[in-house]
Order: sequence, then C-alpha cells, then structure tokens
Amino acid sequence: MSEASVKVWLAMDAEQGLLRILLNGQSIGRLANAGGQVSIQLDPEYAALQKDLVPYCNSLFANMPETLRAATYEATGFVTNFAGREAALDIPAELRSKVHLGCGPDLRPGWLNIDYQPGAPVGYNPATCFLNYDLRQGLPGLEDKSVDVVFSSHFFEHLRHEEGVNLMRECRRVLRDDGLARFQMPDFHGTFKAYVANDTGFLDTCLNTHRLLDANPEYARNFADVVSRSVYESYTHKYIWDPENLSKALLANGFSQVTEEPYDPALDHPSAIRRDYSFYLTARP
Repeated sequence: MSEASVKVWLAMDAEQGLLRILLNGQSIGRLANAGGQVSIQLDPEYAALQKDLVPYCNSLFANMPETLRAATYEATGFVTNFAGREAALDIPAELRSKVHLGCGPDLRPGWLNIDYQPGAPVGYNPATCFLNYDLRQGLPGLEDKSVDVVFSSHFFEHLRHEEGVNLMRECRRVLRDDGLARFQMPDFHGTFKAYVANDTGFLDTCLNTHRLLDANPEYARNFADVVSRSVYESYTHKYIWDPENLSKALLANGFSQVTEEPYDPALDHPSAIRRDYSFYLTARP
C-alpha cells in the first residue's frame, strides 16, 4: 500500500465507546483492547484490505502503544459513565449511605460499591449493589451531606494526583457532618525501609507467604522486584501516598480532622496481604 494513497485517522465514537479507524474519511474498523494488547479489527466488508492495511497501521502506530491502550480504555468510559450517572439516580437512599470506592471484587451488601470495569455490564446491579462508573468523574447521584461512611482500600494510588484530590473533595461534599471517610492505603514506607535494611524476613514473607512475585520469572524475584511491584503494581499505580501527604491533602480539601489508626475489622479489607502492607487514615468533616 502506497503511503501517498491513504490517510488513516483514529476517531472517537462516543456513542459506542469505540476508537474507529478511518481510511480516507471512511470508517472501516476499530481498535480493540484485550488484556492490554491493542489490535486492529476491520469491518467484514473491508477484509480484503487486511493484507496491506493492518501492517501499514501497525507500523504507523508502532511508537504509541501506551497511548493506544489508554485511548481504548478511555473510549469505553463515555458509554459506561452516561449509563452510570442515569442509574445512580434510581438507587434507593438506604443503599447510598455507605459508599465503597474502587471496590474491585469486594462487593459489600448494603453498600454502594463503585468501580470502573470496562467491558462489564453498564449501570447498576441491585443484586450486588455494584455501580459501574469511573470515579475520576466524581460521585454520581449523591447529594451533599447525604452519606455516613466513605471507604476505599488500595484505590487512591491508582489515580493521578489531581484526580485523587478532586475525589477527596467529592467525598467531603457528600459526607454528613458526623460522617467519616476511611482510607486503607499501601504502606510504601514499610517496603522502602525493609529494602534499605535488607530485611530478609520481609522479603521471605513477600515471596513465600503472599506469593507476590509468582508471576515473575525465577530470576526476577529479588528485593528490587518487590519494590517495583509495590510502587508500580504492573504500571497501574499513579501516585505514592503516605500518612503525611495524604493527611495534608485531606485537610487542604475540606476535612477538619485526620487521624492515623490501626486496622478496623468492621471496615477494612480483611485479607492478610492488605493487613501486612497497609496504613489506615480516618478523615472527618
């Protein structure tokens, strides 16, 4: 295929939540993201172009894999968030007084569990109390001073700094005057301290009790690999928080009191790995 004969663009299809491939202005397919691998999927009527177009596009996009992964991830958010905002308005008030942010698979009965799961059914599932929604866009359907408890476990580190503080403001907005926000966060300080001290007991617990690096090849199961896993979490962590900077951020964004506290079985995620690698803050209006 002669490069002079074609112009290829990527276009956002917000209605469908897709990145479409345009050839000379005509939509001929889309980008698909499966397990972090972006691929080109041509519409059936353009299958004859497969031989020439796919290699051409692959070379065109070769230097932007992270950009394409991020773009396909973001594209699905348009559909998910529109449905989530609409669905949130119909959630019963008694199921909106306790809010679980970035819940993952930890779906708590009686709570409003919120997380963004691209590819999962959109909207609200009353059977699991789960709302599929991107929390970078705020807290949908929650009125000012309407919530008793906001909880998150190992979630805020997955947000950029500005996204995190925006969500902190949202948490403060929806909390009642006697409410609280509870943060169970990765204890990076403990990991760094153990690394500097060459604490072999800490390393042994990581490797043989919690099996943190079982997915790594045998040669990549060292202390530096544990630190890398802790900090980057397969490149999904965006920011490092500790008790000092998180407390200051919460106070700067509307909370009046922040305290560091021990593990609370009534609120915190109970898994052994979370208990071993977490610190806990409670913030009050």
